[in-house]
Amino acid sequence: MKKFFLTLLAAMSAFCLYAYDPSIKDISIQVTLAENGTAHIVEVWDVVVASGTEWYLVRNNLGDIDILNLAVKDEAGNEFTNIGVWDVDRTLEQKTLKCGLHSTGDGYEICWGVGSYGPHVFTVSYDMTNAVKSLNDYDMLHLQLISDRLSSPPDHVSLELKAPVPLGEDNSRIWAFGYEGKIDWQPDGSVKAESSEPFISESSMIVLMRFDKGIFESSSVRDKDFSSVLDKALDGSFYPDESEDSLIFTILGIIIFLGTVFLFVLTPILSLLRALGLINNTDRRRIKGIFGVRRLPKKPEWERALPFGGDIYETYYIASHLKGVDDNKFTVLSSMILKMIMNGTIVRHADAKGKNEFYFAGEKAEGMCTAENKLLAVLKEASGRDGVLQEKEFKKWAGSHVSKIRELITSIKVQVLENFRTDEMTEGMGGYSVLELNEKGRSAALQALGFRQFLKDFTLVNERYPSEVHLWKDYLVMASLFGIAGKVAEEMKAMAPNLKDYSMLPVKDLSDLVVFTDTLGRIARNSYVSYSSPSSRGSSGGGRSSGGFGGFSSFGGGGGFSGGGSGGGSR
Repeated sequence: MKKFFLTLLAAMSAFCLYAYDPSIKDISIQVTLAENGTAHIVEVWDVVVASGTEWYLVRNNLGDIDILNLAVKDEAGNEFTNIGVWDVDRTLEQKTLKCGLHSTGDGYEICWGVGSYGPHVFTVSYDMTNAVKSLNDYDMLHLQLISDRLSSPPDHVSLELKAPVPLGEDNSRIWAFGYEGKIDWQPDGSVKAESSEPFISESSMIVLMRFDKGIFESSSVRDKDFSSVLDKALDGSFYPDESEDSLIFTILGIIIFLGTVFLFVLTPILSLLRALGLINNTDRRRIKGIFGVRRLPKKPEWERALPFGGDIYETYYIASHLKGVDDNKFTVLSSMILKMIMNGTIVRHADAKGKNEFYFAGEKAEGMCTAENKLLAVLKEASGRDGVLQEKEFKKWAGSHVSKIRELITSIKVQVLENFRTDEMTEGMGGYSVLELNEKGRSAALQALGFRQFLKDFTLVNERYPSEVHLWKDYLVMASLFGIAGKVAEEMKAMAPNLKDYSMLPVKDLSDLVVFTDTLGRIARNSYVSYSSPSSRGSSGGGRSSGGFGGFSSFGGGGGFSGGGSGGGSR
């Protein structure tokens, strides 16, 4: 009988050892960023504890980051007492239902008692101040949220991140390092990162994000450009879609080719269906958020006053969102160039062969906003050493300086949001792609439609043109936003063929001027759109992964992060 009990006891001991095999089943992290750059972090650790007295998270490389408001609770809902300074040498019993911070000299360890061995679900929350850094050109977040060399490699990890405004390609870029998996924007404007394979000892989770200016007001300022941060982070990076998945992409290429052939055949049918109104690319929810109505009037009442008091950026947003979604035509570029010519900032001449070229008046333009100054800088840089810009010269320059064009487009979007918010026309803090206007803004948006109709019927409503000729240059700038500047210019010429005083206009040949500005605007926006379209994001030099447009994470790279280190888990 004694032998039987000893055998039973041994079997029970073996069972207990098997039941308490240490593991980290899942780590789920939620990060909520505040406007001041503080990150509120909630981590849920689904684990099996088999040894040690505590659980800890490594948070080194903090710089000006402080860890505040630490709180922990277990699967039973027990809230742990934050004792402040943590003593790693205390016993299992002394650490039970307690948490605190242990200073390591390089940063801190977030610690709490495990209480007992076996399965546990720990929820730990804390704040990291100054997590978002303000750089010269952008703001950024660069954190290691899961350290490498944990006590047990996690089976699965996921991260959800939210900012004060919905995030997307129009206002942010995203990268992830240290694990096999993906990172992407979500329809609600959050960012989700998730592993596709179990971690190994060397795995971690590092997130790098770039934000357009205007989303955050962080006091943590770094005198550097984002490009220097990105270069360091991409050093050693390697993306699955850039090599080992080449077979998959070859197959996808074949599918896309066959789909293109099918689409070529289907296009006439689709055109017919659209003409019949059976297919609609209009987002009526967004239309209502901008204009206050789901269906825009087919022929609005005329409105003679300049929309939004003559603001081209607010008017452009309306012109580009007539179907609720951005048409990505960026007609504002043509309008900005035309405005500079009207104001004498840029002087247009014809060379010996009759080709158009630009000269720049003065060293610094007065009364121009940030976006206009950036465009002027782009045009000047493209003009080369002689300071004279030709169409072919700009086209060549834009093709090899796509990043500068992207930055220009970004600055324009920031200007749009800034102007709407300054004029108190926005509903909440939505980003560019989800911007909604309040009652004041919606009323102005509908008036802009009336002004557009006024321009379309220009010859009908301007019989007494001499009294309004001083406004013609403003009309032409606004018409370019709606893509009808050529038509309006022709009507102006037809209405006043013998008008002697063109002092209000820069040149007599209005149509030629419009064509030229449209050409330069088209070159710039084509460079941006061709880069931003998914088909152009190849595996080298701007793929969806390495280019910051979401997709695969890179196991290597991510250097320069804050808030992490090596180690953690049970001890």
